[in-house]
Amino acid sequence: MANNRFAGIVLILLGGWFLLPLVSDVELPIREWWPVFLVGIGIASALSGNVRGGLVVIAVGVAFLLFYLGVLGPEVASYWPVALIVVGVAMLFGYRGFGARRVSTHDDAINVASLFSESNRTAASDRFRGGTVSATFGSAEVDLRNAEAADGAATVNVSVLFGSITLRVPPDWAVDVRSSATFGSIESQRSEPSEPRATLTVTGSCLFGGIVIAS
Repeated sequence: MANNRFAGIVLILLGGWFLLPLVSDVELPIREWWPVFLVGIGIASALSGNVRGGLVVIAVGVAFLLFYLGVLGPEVASYWPVALIVVGVAMLFGYRGFGARRVSTHDDAINVASLFSESNRTAASDRFRGGTVSATFGSAEVDLRNAEAADGAATVNVSVLFGSITLRVPPDWAVDVRSSATFGSIESQRSEPSEPRATLTVTGSCLFGGIVIAS
């Protein structure tokens, strides 16, 4: 939740900053080209496995570029920062309007995608192999404490973009983290077992967000 608050505050400040030229004489030298930054983040997110969220961010970046280059109407472009502020407020207050319902599954693989929302998933398979978990401007929590790893090993690919993911792992599982964090963090809140019963490998990437591994 702390990472969601941070990202929400960043979006609110960014929206307010770019709204300044509309209500004052302040001019921003890179105002027309800053959406390229969004496109780059979207491409990086898509390449790391979060295809759906990455494509959304790319589409938003391209739309902003078209606005500023005059391809789309200036009337709409003039007030786009309001959208950033709205999204930031929604993230800051924890998506209370959407709610989050915990879903339990016995599938051997999970596929969780949280886009502008919260997702809670419990895996209870006795042949769990892994899966994918992504959070784009949202948060996801996956509880594996009722699962049994197939052949003693499982791999979960995580992808975070302006959001957070929490993985709850059985205390007798070892965790091998192979994820990378850019302007984000990967934090373990558990102790590694001396004689692990299984090993969970965590791959993927984290951009402007956080990944927490707990028991």
